[in-house]
Amino acid sequence: MTQAGKPAFWMAGLFMALFVADVMAGAFFRAAFLSDVMEALVLAISCSFFVAGILLLEGQEKGDESTTLHREEETR
Repeated sequence: MTQAGKPAFWMAGLFMALFVADVMAGAFFRAAFLSDVMEALVLAISCSFFVAGILLLEGQEKGDESTTLHREEETR
């Protein structure tokens, strides 16, 4: 993986870890530390960072395909 999407994926992973920790704490210990609204926001933020990382990687790949089409050389 290149450097383009790494920060976005790290942030997505951190927010997802927070979400999973809250769900696990609520399921096993009945001690969830986030409200329902906060859980939804944390999950939405995690998904947003993941999508941003994917889009950054896709954009970088599109920039590299100036002389190729689907990883094959054009024959015109």
